Amino acid sequence: MSMPTDHPIPPYLLAAGKLRKQIEEGKLKPGDKLPSSRDLVTELGIANATVHSALRVLREEGLVYSVPNRGTYVSDPKAAEFKIDSTAPAWYSAAKGKTASGDEAASPVTEALAQILEQMREMAGEVKALKQHVATLEDKVHQLEQKDAR
Repeated sequence: MSMPTDHPIPPYLLAAGKLRKQIEEGKLKPGDKLPSSRDLVTELGIANATVHSALRVLREEGLVYSVPNRGTYVSDPKAAEFKIDSTAPAWYSAAKGKTASGDEAASPVTEALAQILEQMREMAGEVKALKQHVATLEDKVHQLEQKDAR
């Protein structure tokens, strides 16, 4: 599975695409350990830094996760994305009352639920930002480890 050298797409994106395809086709299943960086370098014919960039892309997409000193594993797609269903359930809509003028007014319960939902949306955004920050820090740690190894 070597990489083309004259392709307009950067090698790290091509490598990420090849691994992504294996995950999507079920060749790599949730919980499976990916080949080591060293094995991917040999298999794909690319530099170690390019492999790490490809893995970073897949981590940012939520397809894989890394465990320090253990390896990189395929994520469970059900747990890969923290999503919030903001569709109001029937009981929420039914709990809305009417004011004296006939306008809809939210009950204290529905107001509290609306505030909780807004906080959950904010937390989901923070979780995504933290995942990206962790991936960046992992890359920096890896770069420092490479410098120390030299």
